[in-house]
Amino acid sequence: MNCLPLLRLSARLIDLHDALREPGNPPAYTQEERSGWRDGRYLDLAALVLEVLRGFAHDSGNAFTGFDAVLLSVREISPQVDPDDLRYVLNVLSRPTELWAIDRTDGKMDLVSEKQTNLVERTYYADDYRLTPTGRDAISVSTNITDFAYAEGDALKLLRAIETGDFDVVPSFSDGLLDTIRYASVELRQEIERGQVDQDSEVFKVKMPRFRDVIQKTSELLRQAEARLKSWRAPTNDELDETLSVDVYDLEHQVLRVYQALESFGRDLSELTRIAAKRRASAVAPMDFLEAAINLVKRPPSDRQLALLFRQFGPLRLNGAFPSPIDVKGKVRVAGAKEEIVPRFDTAIGITETVDQRLQFLNEYADAIRSRLATGPLPLSEALDRGWCVLNGRLELAELLGVYMSPWALDESEPIEIRIPQAVISRSDPVVGELIYSDLELARPERNASS
Repeated sequence: MNCLPLLRLSARLIDLHDALREPGNPPAYTQEERSGWRDGRYLDLAALVLEVLRGFAHDSGNAFTGFDAVLLSVREISPQVDPDDLRYVLNVLSRPTELWAIDRTDGKMDLVSEKQTNLVERTYYADDYRLTPTGRDAISVSTNITDFAYAEGDALKLLRAIETGDFDVVPSFSDGLLDTIRYASVELRQEIERGQVDQDSEVFKVKMPRFRDVIQKTSELLRQAEARLKSWRAPTNDELDETLSVDVYDLEHQVLRVYQALESFGRDLSELTRIAAKRRASAVAPMDFLEAAINLVKRPPSDRQLALLFRQFGPLRLNGAFPSPIDVKGKVRVAGAKEEIVPRFDTAIGITETVDQRLQFLNEYADAIRSRLATGPLPLSEALDRGWCVLNGRLELAELLGVYMSPWALDESEPIEIRIPQAVISRSDPVVGELIYSDLELARPERNASS
């Protein structure tokens, strides 16, 4: 018996049941660590005990079994089991605890308690044990936590319920089968998207062919179930709806939904099979950045490699925010509407606000740049040499770069091109500082002869 599926389902519910949070306290949940040895020994021993008692129940009709017989059967699987450890596990499994919940049946909200939580029953007069109904349910639930490969059995249960007229369980069987189909489709698609499935994987060779077989057999069972429901609506059964708590038409609709979901999964499975068949496993291992850094220290890169690396980052050591030239690689022609910049006044004291720094820069150098563009392309290096990056005695290199990023601020009447040469320039200046950059150019586009 595998207890982990049961724990996955109930762990957070137990956390909520045992929560000590007072109403109105912060919503964060911080109690994460659990006490215990974290070795799984008692949980494993409990699973062995339940398996052993289930075997005795099959042989003796669920009669009580003595401790010595339980110990001998457990030691056949795990010879090192200590008797005191086994007694401790049996004492825990046979001791009931009280659980509290809210019952919403009949439109009410009643606080109810449940004490039938012990999985093993122990006699008071002797050291004898047997499974309780809750223990048998736990074993049944653990075996029913399956995947799509066993959907055929669920469909057979649905068919048998319809054939025997047990219509009350048909909705639950249909919903469970519908969940199994949809969840299997989602999980399989996620496996393929994560790159875990290709034509050489076990999922492709074993799981997916098994799914196709299950789809074929389950579809046949669902067709039989649908035909059986239609037979219940034969003219000889006109009075059937009056004696049932559910509508046969609704049951037909639920079975039809399951059938449609199964057909959709069949189409998805064909598509996923084609995707997985075309996928090739990557032979390139992920990069080890620590090893790469050590190799760079041992074997420094060449100047050409450094230049290519720096070109990816754009200008270095600039005073102010600026975009990277790589963002506008190629020719850029944008005719955007420029907002009108006007002085604003504070009506309370009548003092003009400080003029925008970009406007000051344009007032200072826009005419000079336009005049220079009339004679030919203007490289960024020339603009730096002319000192068009200094405003009021301060270095305003970001404003100059802004002109090279949005040249329409100079002149909206005629377009201005931005060109990015392939060469990388390095310079050192007492005012500008050290720069490694692509030498951007501004230029008027050449006019056609016909114009």
